[in-house]
Amino acid sequence: MLDYLHIWTARKDDLISKLQSILKLTAFCGQEAPDIERLKTFLERFDDYVRFVIEFPYVDRHHRDTYYSFYSAKFSEIGRNCIRVHLFEGEITEADLLNKEKKFDERYLGFFIIRPLLFHILGRSLISPKAFIKKDYVCCLMKVRVSLLGNDLTVHGFPHIVQDEETHTCAESALWSYIEYFGSKYPQYKPLLPSQIIKTLLDNTEHRLLPSKGLTGKELSNCLQKNGFQCQIYLLNNTKIGDIMNLRMLQIYIESGIPLLLMLGNLSNGHAVLAIGHEEDDSLYDARNFSFSENLSWMDVSYFNKKLVLIDDNMPPYHIADISRPAAYYSQPELCNMVIKSFIAPLPVHMFLVAEKAFALAEKIFNDKKIGLQTKGGKWITRLLLTGSRSFKRFLLKREDKLEAVLKNRLLHLPMPRYIWICEVYKAHEFTKNGHCSGLLILDPTNDGKSLASVLWYMVDKDMFIHDNVSWEPSLFQKLVPFRMSIYRNNLKGVWNEWKS
Repeated sequence: MLDYLHIWTARKDDLISKLQSILKLTAFCGQEAPDIERLKTFLERFDDYVRFVIEFPYVDRHHRDTYYSFYSAKFSEIGRNCIRVHLFEGEITEADLLNKEKKFDERYLGFFIIRPLLFHILGRSLISPKAFIKKDYVCCLMKVRVSLLGNDLTVHGFPHIVQDEETHTCAESALWSYIEYFGSKYPQYKPLLPSQIIKTLLDNTEHRLLPSKGLTGKELSNCLQKNGFQCQIYLLNNTKIGDIMNLRMLQIYIESGIPLLLMLGNLSNGHAVLAIGHEEDDSLYDARNFSFSENLSWMDVSYFNKKLVLIDDNMPPYHIADISRPAAYYSQPELCNMVIKSFIAPLPVHMFLVAEKAFALAEKIFNDKKIGLQTKGGKWITRLLLTGSRSFKRFLLKREDKLEAVLKNRLLHLPMPRYIWICEVYKAHEFTKNGHCSGLLILDPTNDGKSLASVLWYMVDKDMFIHDNVSWEPSLFQKLVPFRMSIYRNNLKGVWNEWKS
């Protein structure tokens, strides 16, 4: 029966029964019934308009790699082939897929893999957030091309995989998703198969890696370092001030579109997840929710308690969790009280100004008696993030229509390194979801952050402040047209750009 490729279509209510009938074939799980509870939870999160196309037998590179490096050595027979399930928006038939006149790219929502394993049938997936019911967030996405019966399809999503508890646990799953994202998105990195990840770890481990017992934060960091990442590790040691500061740095990195590896734990358990975005709720832009102390004229958005978007191998993709209670959604009492113990931020190679140093410099400028925000009166909100200079200038040229031409022209001609720290400055009452900022600070991440040479641009309202690399020079201050720029959104994708990377 499996001499040819088979294509079936399904809805949410009959997908599981069709998959079960395939898995009973000897080429998959045989007569033993696999555990489908995780699959049921997965399907509950999909919107009702989602339709499924089942493709089998499918050669999945991830499962084949673990099969030949581990499962083939087992006495009991385990199948080599998988099932690939494609997601589409709206009704679709096999005849539709064979019609060369029909185009499905805009309706394609991604895929997930069903493995021939009895207890962990869900494999890797890449699914657009558009397929899920809950969409009130923004997150990192990548683009992948998929072929189905000769149809070239595109999916924008974040890679996710469920652990099988033998070849990989939560740590390896998070590590694979992380490297898969960067390796598919940026040419300086490359995706790794599970056996390649294990090979990378062999020189720095003190225990055997198969069957997997998990990885330490140090082992995760070593693997990333060996594959071209420059890692900055932040520890949370139950010191209130230090932990609050590091959690704020976490939010700044997320706002910068940098996924983070989070190490969760309590006294008896540990877990690894990825943070890839944050909620995008209207209440985050309600000035009535901001609490300014009497002696402060400004506040950064990293002070706001935004919920995180997580890639957790125990949950469907894009799971939402509170930053202070990231495991509260677990039903097991021994897991639900886990907190963030540390996180790993992989940074661009030539970025020396890490988040805490960039924030310290911005804070020094905004509190300066000569050019600080208190000299402007009123209350202000700032938003600090790292972005690419090409992406920022592309935003200015193609999408920004609130910035006056003279200021846009100056910014487009401003020399910049590959990456830049930008800090938007908002009047508190104008900080809205689709509003505009009234000032902008640009910092050079390749500098040390100790001198004003790190400041490439600083303007608030009508005032452009200029320094001589040592101090702010009043004689060089300029009065220009008011600064008004739309909120910069390029780093994190969402409804605003139709979930495209």
